Amino acid sequence: MEYNTLFKKLKCGPMGMVAHITVNGKPQISKKCDVFYDKKNHFAQLSMRYDDFQDDIYLKETGTDIIGKRVLQNTSQQSQKLDEMVVEFNGITFGLSPRDDFFYHNENPRIYEVMTFPVDYKRSATDAKDTGFDFVAGNRWADPGTCGDLIGASIYQPFPAILLGNYKTRHGLVHGTLSQKVCYHCYLVAHDNDAVKLTVFSRFKGTKTLTMAPGRIITDEWYLGSTEHADDLDHLFDNYTAILRKFLPPMHGATDVNRLSMVWGSWNDGIYRDISEKMLLQEARHLKKHFPMVEWIQVDDGYAVNVPPAHGLGVPYEGDNGIDKNKFPNGMRHFTDEVRKIGLKPAIWIGGFCPKKTPIYKEHPDWFIDYDYRVPNNAPLDPTLPDARKYMTSALDTLILEYGFDGVKQDFWSYAFEDSHDLFNGPRDHSGYEYRDWWLKEFRKRLPAYAHFQSGCDIAMGNPFLGEFYSNYRYGIDIGSGNWDYVKTNFLWGVACFATHTNDLFVPNSDSVGLFPGLNDTEAMFCLNYCLMTHSMVEIAGKLSQAPDSSRLKALKKAVCCPNNGADVFLANYDYRDHQHQIPEVLYFNTPFFALKASGDAVPLCTIGLFNIEENDKIITIRPKDFKLPKSCDGYMLTDVWTGEFFAFDQSASIPVVAHGSRLLVVNHAEGQQLVDSNIGAFDVTSAGEGKYVRFIINARYKQPEACLCFAKPLEQVVIAHNNTYLNYKVDDCCLLFNLPSSGKLIIQMKL
Repeated sequence: MEYNTLFKKLKCGPMGMVAHITVNGKPQISKKCDVFYDKKNHFAQLSMRYDDFQDDIYLKETGTDIIGKRVLQNTSQQSQKLDEMVVEFNGITFGLSPRDDFFYHNENPRIYEVMTFPVDYKRSATDAKDTGFDFVAGNRWADPGTCGDLIGASIYQPFPAILLGNYKTRHGLVHGTLSQKVCYHCYLVAHDNDAVKLTVFSRFKGTKTLTMAPGRIITDEWYLGSTEHADDLDHLFDNYTAILRKFLPPMHGATDVNRLSMVWGSWNDGIYRDISEKMLLQEARHLKKHFPMVEWIQVDDGYAVNVPPAHGLGVPYEGDNGIDKNKFPNGMRHFTDEVRKIGLKPAIWIGGFCPKKTPIYKEHPDWFIDYDYRVPNNAPLDPTLPDARKYMTSALDTLILEYGFDGVKQDFWSYAFEDSHDLFNGPRDHSGYEYRDWWLKEFRKRLPAYAHFQSGCDIAMGNPFLGEFYSNYRYGIDIGSGNWDYVKTNFLWGVACFATHTNDLFVPNSDSVGLFPGLNDTEAMFCLNYCLMTHSMVEIAGKLSQAPDSSRLKALKKAVCCPNNGADVFLANYDYRDHQHQIPEVLYFNTPFFALKASGDAVPLCTIGLFNIEENDKIITIRPKDFKLPKSCDGYMLTDVWTGEFFAFDQSASIPVVAHGSRLLVVNHAEGQQLVDSNIGAFDVTSAGEGKYVRFIINARYKQPEACLCFAKPLEQVVIAHNNTYLNYKVDDCCLLFNLPSSGKLIIQMKL
């Protein structure tokens, strides 16, 4: 076919494309296919006729990429049961040995603890064996319904793209989704005569078939393009995400909600369901005074009478008796009013499951989906049933409007909307994604524009389409009071999410930072450094008011001094295609950890995190070029943020990292004076020289009674002014200690 010339620019062999649909369990091949090809404008249209459908595929070349759009219409006079739309791309080659062909999908590390698989590898539950990576979980993440050779069909809301490549080349092929209004994409990859065949299925969540009424039209859109970065996890999907951004609607996840502030949640750090209004308000007052970056108090599971197990959406069914009056004697509205009086915003955890022991399930089992194949003691409400939908919206009226919550953590919610199995009991005329759109819009109708809205289980893997509704997403499992194996698991899963570089569209959430009573000091610092380095500190936890003497509290305060959630983080010296190199050891970003931005040479050029998940101490070697630092005639210095230790960094530096340990380092010029460390969060930092003196200007974000600024060189003849008022201070070698009474402009002048 002449239109196949569109695929030549992909440089992936003599590629071709064929398409068909499956109706009522039977594949249908087009009886007639008309092809229009506009060579000048790089455009093609394939018009196919089936017995009861008109199928049009539009291909538009944009540079080296192809945008595909498929429009399918039921042209009959009767409803038809559509199973799927299928496109096969065949003849894909990379000019090297086929045995080195592989595929990457960010579902792989989520389920199988492996980044890539050879093309002919058939993923299955038996293949998701315990790798020894997570000694607690084993292979439990490969639970029923998540494994199989269909790539991207799990319930984990994965980043919707796949890469095909060859281990010996940087060239690769990417297919990605551009719309999730009705369909989702899953894949099969296999060799056919030494060439790769990529089969793309457009299917429906929650139902095996979509009942299409006469005349109904559904549209599916996708991307196909090449990359020269198939060896670099940071840049695999650059071209795809550039196109995707043009198709996405406005993102709630792109707003400032959850980016520059934090949410205190009541679940982690050993609290769990041991909550009460008295305790929560005590923490709220403490946070307002000592943690000015915290804007939200989030009540997690434990407010309902019928717990455990987790119970939320079914609580309003029980009326006033649904809330535990021993914990909230005056009701939830009284609690939210008190939170607002303190000056914070109230948020609530809503579990989408209803335990089978609760009144709503006992009295209306017909409202629920049978989900026993995964969770036999709980069930999700069925959105295809009018009575269930009516209850669901009335429950939101109670939980959000009547109780007065301005934010929501929606947990255990996605099963009816994201599961790829045949689940629905009601009409199959809408897909799970269509019901997902309905359900999340119902939340948004009731929440204020500034609302914190968080997606919880099933744990998402960076699907940016959810950012249309949510402000942040949990990508990892509960850290709880602290569990080292869970911390490691979150590290692995997080890498796949951060490397998509769509965090500016949808904020990733690392669960929470806190005092981690279940971890030793080394592991607690590992977790703190990881959350800081990955710009994913949405949540904070713990009874912080009851731990004034904790040795970890000072480190926690400094780590959270400048939340910059969703900002980019990069991987250094990481080969995701090497199965022996499972976890990156080096993460970095190009700003200081204590400021949102900086100019000139006032502050460090970048922040680096070193991580050792292994059971033995190790030495990690890094070089300036690993972080794209230009050559410097004066050289660079590394400063350990927590110990104050300095390392020369001219050509390279070899840094010892203990088992389960981490290091937080900043890079600064070897010569001159720079601010290298701070517990003051700043919008920006600048400096300017005046003869023998240098002046630093810091736009401080919050007050800080125990302010500490550390500089590269010892301090002499210092003067500090804050909002035109001079401040008293102490000098300890390179450190400046003082009381910062409020936010605003801080000017520090010193002798060079």
